[in-house]
Parts: sequence; C-alpha cells; structure tokens
Amino acid sequence: MQNRYHIQSLELTNFKKYGSGKFNFSPGLNIITGKNGVGKTSILDGIRLLVFGKVYFAPSDKSCITHNENFMRASARLNDFEGESFKLVAKIQESKTKVLEIDDKKISRLSNYVGTFLSVCISPDDILLVNGQSSDRREFMDQAIVQLDKTYTQHLIVYNKTVKQRNSLLKSFLKNNTFDASMLQAYEKKMIELAPYICDKREAFMQEFSDYFQKVYRDISPNQEEVVLNYDSKLKLKSMSELLEEYQLKDRMSGRSNVGIHKDELSMILNDKSIKTYGSQGQIKSYVFALKIALFEYFLEKTQKLPILLLDDMFDKLDQSRVEKILNQLNQKWGGQVFITDTDKNRITKFVLDGGKKCNHIHILEDQSIEYIDV
Repeated sequence: MQNRYHIQSLELTNFKKYGSGKFNFSPGLNIITGKNGVGKTSILDGIRLLVFGKVYFAPSDKSCITHNENFMRASARLNDFEGESFKLVAKIQESKTKVLEIDDKKISRLSNYVGTFLSVCISPDDILLVNGQSSDRREFMDQAIVQLDKTYTQHLIVYNKTVKQRNSLLKSFLKNNTFDASMLQAYEKKMIELAPYICDKREAFMQEFSDYFQKVYRDISPNQEEVVLNYDSKLKLKSMSELLEEYQLKDRMSGRSNVGIHKDELSMILNDKSIKTYGSQGQIKSYVFALKIALFEYFLEKTQKLPILLLDDMFDKLDQSRVEKILNQLNQKWGGQVFITDTDKNRITKFVLDGGKKCNHIHILEDQSIEYIDV
C-alpha cells in the first residue's frame, strides 16, 4: 500500500519576493499561474526546501532571502492519508547555519531529515543534465540516492568537506611554493575510507535505475530509440589510495584534487552515441523528462512512498502533448500531489477542464497578492 502525504498549507517570510505569503493547497493537482517574475517558482522552492531540506530552483538556500533582509522562514503543514499531521519549518539567516524542524523539534543532522518525505522536481533548466557539466549529472545521482540512504548522505557530506579542505591546503602549498605530503594524510585517509561506499552505491543505483529510465523513455518517445546510462568512475578500476598516489604530482601542480568520486561522470547514450553531442533538441528534452519521471517511479516502487511532484514552467518550455501525457499518467496511474506553474492561466484552465480533472488554481498578481480560481 502506498504511503501518501501532501502539503496542506505553506507560509513564507522574507522568501524571495514574499515579505509574507500564505497559500493553501489540495491533495491532488495544484496549478500556480501568473506573469514571469511574480513568485510562482518561489512557492515551489519553499515546498522543496521543507520536504528535502534544500531548494532546487534557486542557486542556493541563502539566495532565497529577500533583498535587504537578513533572514527568511518557510513553514508548512503536511498531512498524510492516515490522519497524521506534521509541522515543517526551515529558518535561514545570513551568518548562521540552516535550521530545520519537524513539530518544533530541531533536526540535528541534514542526513536525518533528507528522505523523510520524497519529492521530484522538473524544470526547464534540467536540460543541463545533458548539456551541462559533469557536476550537474553527479548532483542528479546524489540527490536521488540521499533520499533513500542516510549513510550515503553522511558519507557524501564528509567526503565533500574533506576534498574542500584538501584543496585549500594544496592551494596554500602552491601559493607559498612549498609541499608537505604528510599534511595531506589525514584528508586522504578520510577520502580512502569514504569513496568506495559512495562509488558502490552510485553503481548499484544506476544499474537499478537504468531499467526504469529505459521503460519511461520508450513510453514518451515517438521513435524506437535505444537509451543507455553508464556510471563512470576511476574507482571501478583502481583503489582510492592508488589514485591519490598516481595523481599527487598533478594535484600539487594544479592546487586541487583531480581524482576521486567528486570527478565521476554519468554517460548519457542515445543509439550508441553521446546524446550531448549528437542528440536533437527534441531528443534531449525527452531524455531529461524521462530521467525525472523514471526517478518518480523508482522512488515509489523502492519506498512505497508517493513523492510530491513539482513542475516549473512546463507548458512554456516543453511540447504540450508530452506534458499532458505525463499529467494524465499522474492523474490515472499514480495520484498524489502535483504542483505545476504556468504563465497563462487560461491555457492551463482549459487543459484541466478538457481532461475532466479537479485542481486547486492559485493565480498570483504582480503585487504578490493571490486569487483562488474555481475550476
């Protein structure tokens, strides 16, 4: 039996353009409309921050603090379908560590929070999964795995902090024209300890996830195309200690750590070729969309929890028939809570009415005041 939950209400204080904002939602489809720049995506980021512990559509948590303010707060009432209710709170100040709370109890570790509630975000910027840097593809893997594996989350946080500290020391050596390998040993010992677990979990995730991805791609792509995902890591060939020794001179000369799981890659293949190099715009959009919907299905099957789905600006950026097909699947196959933003309130209303769907429609005016529209 699926474990379903939904955001009932959301309050934002000093969150981007909202000095103060309050919103009520339905357990099913929620449509948020308004012109560009009025704060539609801010609502999605407020929800993502509360259910995941980190924003998705903005560059960073602190970038969401309203200009000329030094703090922001987001809170929500989340209900499950068995009658339980939770109060979620996130507080962020310019000079302090982020605070997350469930029912007024402070969360001591982010790794203890992530994965309590599941979510999947889809944005036009997700095209960077194909066209962007390897860090974008690593982040896709990491944000999926951390919602399922708390040990992975803890290991990844410590590993990334260790690499940052090692890089700082290497830069100091380079700047001062000095080098002391013994000073790097503590950081390297930690990398050697943590890297194999992270590599193994990424490999296991990609082997399982690839089946979901291939199935979803076949469902949404009009052509018979073969898609493959390959996780590439030097740790699959050599140990972390061997790699650190091999790359020591390069690290010393460049002032940074050039090898490790922070350099792994996710190869995206279409018909035996790199989709980044050879894929058309339509193929790339289908590829990225399939990745996200496959992630939704993977989460659901692995945990029996129905993720909250957040779709930003889909009708403007993607083929409308593709979006309609996915939303129909959501409505008929999965259920659960969905948030979708659009700039055209008439277009989205027509889509909802034509499909015989029920929804909660929030329209945001240019002064950030809101209207609830009956659909």
